[in-house]
Amino acid sequence: MPYFPDEVVEHILGFISSHRDRDAASLVCHAWYRIEGLTRRSVFISNCYAVRPERVHARFPCLRSLTVKGKPRFADFNLVPAGWGASAEPWVDACARACPGLEELRLKRMVVTDGCLNHLAHSFPNLRSLVLVSCEGFSTDGLATIATNCRFLKELDLQGSQVEFRGRHWFSCFPKPSTSLESLNFACLDGAVSANALESLVARSPNLKSLRLNRAVPPAVLAKILTSAPKLVDLGTGLVAQSNNAGALPSLYSAIQQCSSLNSLSGFWDSPRWITPIIQYICKNLTCLNLSYAPMFRTVDLIGIIRQCQNLRHLWVRLSSTGGREI
Repeated sequence: MPYFPDEVVEHILGFISSHRDRDAASLVCHAWYRIEGLTRRSVFISNCYAVRPERVHARFPCLRSLTVKGKPRFADFNLVPAGWGASAEPWVDACARACPGLEELRLKRMVVTDGCLNHLAHSFPNLRSLVLVSCEGFSTDGLATIATNCRFLKELDLQGSQVEFRGRHWFSCFPKPSTSLESLNFACLDGAVSANALESLVARSPNLKSLRLNRAVPPAVLAKILTSAPKLVDLGTGLVAQSNNAGALPSLYSAIQQCSSLNSLSGFWDSPRWITPIIQYICKNLTCLNLSYAPMFRTVDLIGIIRQCQNLRHLWVRLSSTGGREI
């Protein structure tokens, strides 16, 4: 198609964001294949063994966002033998050599070591987003390295990952006096966290919109966090039911009144019934409610909450001992 100048094709492809549509466009002719490769900024690899990392970077030299999946889904049910593979190291090494401008990295069901995170932190100082879904092999020391060196980090998501807790207060490693954080998810972390370091981090993150806490964050700390983050849109609470302390209700209720922008709520690990008024207060704005880890809610309470959620689109509840289910 010689009558289509490269500039025109590049402009056309700029309107296409779907990976599937761009793949189809690259098949039109050799010229479109070349231009599509040079202009693609986001790449999705559904199987880390389907292609070599070096081949990906040769095909897409200007990519800024990379998503790689490792182990198959049944690995979530412990059906994959130990040592199966899916190491993130070859991908990080290839990115460090060919793509120093990488801004987003998303890995799913892969083995990520502290050494790998260290290499990542020192190779991509402009990293904006790091998402590790159901990954394993790293510890809080690796997270501290990321927090220290990636000073422009906007998103850190550890959804479902297995993180070794070494007692380091890695929250205090984020930049001071302020950070660029917009989304932080450490709900999978085991072990206590430093309340002071966490409160300080939230206080110096003015753009924070999504925060998902682990079970160790007590009600008193949650109340202070909510006071410091009035712009939150997505909140995952900690273990609110500690000692069944209903005295925490007034402070939580007062703090959550300031979070008028909340539209997604989750957590409430084993929460008692006295937490219901807090949820009901913000029900009118909720579009997503996840009560998968709150088995102490009675059906009558759940019905009362749902009736007030006029804009609700997604609801997860615990229907059995096997976990939550979306209904």
